[in-house]
Amino acid sequence: MAALSAAGVTLRAHAAPADRFEIVYPHYRPEDRARAAFPLAVLDLAMKAAGAEYVARQADVLMERGRALAELAGSGRAINLLWTSMGAEAERGLNVVRIPINRGLIGYRVFVIRKDRQADFDKVQSLSDLKALTGGQGLGWIDTDIMRAADLTIETVPYETVFDMVQGGRLDYFPRGVVEAFAELDEPRDRERNLVVEKRLLLKYRSDFIFYVSAGHESLAQTIDRGLVKAYLDGSYMRLFNVHPYIQDALTRADLANRKMFVLDNPYLSEGDRRIPDKYWMS
Repeated sequence: MAALSAAGVTLRAHAAPADRFEIVYPHYRPEDRARAAFPLAVLDLAMKAAGAEYVARQADVLMERGRALAELAGSGRAINLLWTSMGAEAERGLNVVRIPINRGLIGYRVFVIRKDRQADFDKVQSLSDLKALTGGQGLGWIDTDIMRAADLTIETVPYETVFDMVQGGRLDYFPRGVVEAFAELDEPRDRERNLVVEKRLLLKYRSDFIFYVSAGHESLAQTIDRGLVKAYLDGSYMRLFNVHPYIQDALTRADLANRKMFVLDNPYLSEGDRRIPDKYWMS
């Protein structure tokens, strides 16, 4: 899981005090705040649609995906909610809200590359060509396993290091969800790097962020699920998706329809994930 940020964010919805929830999610760095905006907006939408009062805050401790999942599966005292990529291993012992937060856009992977490397990627005409290049992923990400299952060459390093390794030429590319890549490169720390989103290639596999809730907070998971189902039925989720700048800016800049797409299998989905209805995925 890459680090997100929503420092100081407190969200509220109005309902009877008996339905009030305190939601705690992992601490994320301020420079990564853009990528937290849409998941938190979806959470807010779900809780309001469910008529639940709540406050949401980030914990004090930074956590990579693996540690956050372990924390949820353990005491659940430090955090009780996490949004991260779906996977059969991730959900063990947890309450799972099986509605993709971004309509599957985390599984639409564009490449962060060094600006002077576009010509190298212009030569990629097949998945075999891409296998000759080395990509990077963060520690504990399920995407690493998905890409390696397709025989792509992928190294794992801490999230904060991947950009430096692409910049320094130690990695050729960094596959990112389309909604992540542009937001990341727009951050001041990355604008100073000589990095861009590659122009013509796309990996696609069935994946997205979903909400995982700790074992002791089943009512919270049920409330989020109930709210998201209602938000889809009344159209409020799609209204949010169709106007939110985090989503729409990425889709406009990515020009997905004109990219060469390589479709990968995701063998790490649970049976529950595989049964998620098509209406929750972008077609």
